[in-house]
Amino acid sequence: MTAVLVSTFAVTTLIAAILLMLPAMSRTTLPLGVLVPRSRAADPVVVAAVRRFRVVVVACYVVALVAAVLVIPVGPAAPALVATLVLLAGSIAGYVLTRRSIQAAKRAGGWLDDVPVRISGSVTPDSGARPRPAYGWYAAALVLLLAAAAVGIALYDRLPASIAVHWDASGQPNRFAEKTVLSVFGPLLIAFGVLALMVGIAFVVRSVPWRRGGADAPEVAERIAALQAELTQSLLGWMALVVSAAFAVLSVIGWLHDGSSSASAGIGIVTVALLVVIFVVIGVYAVRLVSGTRAARAAVPVGGGAATAPGAGRDAVDPRDDDRHWKGGLIYVNPADPALFVPKRFGVGLTINLGHPGGMAIGIGTLLLLVAAIALPALLR
Repeated sequence: MTAVLVSTFAVTTLIAAILLMLPAMSRTTLPLGVLVPRSRAADPVVVAAVRRFRVVVVACYVVALVAAVLVIPVGPAAPALVATLVLLAGSIAGYVLTRRSIQAAKRAGGWLDDVPVRISGSVTPDSGARPRPAYGWYAAALVLLLAAAAVGIALYDRLPASIAVHWDASGQPNRFAEKTVLSVFGPLLIAFGVLALMVGIAFVVRSVPWRRGGADAPEVAERIAALQAELTQSLLGWMALVVSAAFAVLSVIGWLHDGSSSASAGIGIVTVALLVVIFVVIGVYAVRLVSGTRAARAAVPVGGGAATAPGAGRDAVDPRDDDRHWKGGLIYVNPADPALFVPKRFGVGLTINLGHPGGMAIGIGTLLLLVAAIALPALLR
C-alpha cells in the first residue's frame, strides 16, 4: 500500500507541477489563452487571473490527494486514477472560470482596438523543416505488439472458455466473454490501430508545410518551426511506444490472470506506471521545447538582424490567434486557415486545426479508436 501511495503522490505532483508551469510557458500576449496586446501583458487583471488559476491548481492538488487516500480500499489502481481525474477536471474548470476576468477587462477596455494586426499567415514563407518520423520508436512499438500477439497465440488453446474483458479499479475482472479471436486479441487490435494512426500522423507532420511564426525574425521563426517539427515527431514516437507497451503488458497479464491478488496488483502497477511515464514524456517534451525556443530567440535580439520585419517582436500579436477561432482557448477551428498545426494558446507545443480536412480526419480517427476501446467490452458480452 505504501508503494501505491508513493506512486500516486508522484503522478499527482508531476501533473500539478506541469499545470502550474503552463502560464509561464505560454507567450506573454496569451495569458490563460486570451489574446492581449503586449502593453497589457502585466495588467493587474491579468496578473490576478493567473494567480487565481494557480491557486485553483494547488487547491485541486490537495483535494486530489485526499480523494486518493479515500479510495485506497477500492484497489491499487484507484488512487492514481481518481487523483488524476480530480486534478485535471478541477484545473480545467478553474482555467475556464479564471480566464473570464481577462476577457471581460479586454472587452470593456477595448485593449485591441488600437493594436495593428499584421496579416502574416499568408505572406510568411513556409518553413523548410521536414523531420523524418521516429522510425525506431515505431519499430520498437510494433515489436512489442507482435511479441504480445505471439504470446497470445501460444496461450490461446490453454485459455479458459470464458475470458475477462474488463477489470474494476481493484484489478479484479468484472466482465467476461466467450473465448474467441476477437475477445482474446481485441485490445491488441485496438493497439495496432492506435499505432497505425500515430504513424499516419507522423507522415502528415512530415508532408504538411510548417508555417513560420510572423512575430519573430525570419531566421528565428525558422529555427523555432524546425524545433517544433522535430520534437513533435519525437513525441509521437515516444507516445506510440508507451501506449503499445501498455497494451502489450496488460494483454499478457489479462491472459495469465488467475484471480489472485498478485495478478490484480500487477494490473494496478502497470496502470500507474503508464500514467507516470506519459506525464514524464510530456514534461520532457515541454522543457525541451521551451528551452529550445528561448535559445532561438535569445540568439537574435528583438529588432536585430537585417531580415527582421518592421514591428516584428517576440511578443507581437499574431493574427492566427484571433479569439473567434479558439474555443475556450484550447480548441482551434478555422476552415480558412491552410495550416494543419498551430501553436497552442495555453502552454507549449502545437494543436490541430479542426477546421482543416486533415485535422478533421485525425480528430475523427482518434474518436473512433476511443469509441472502439470503450465499446469492445460491451460488444463481447
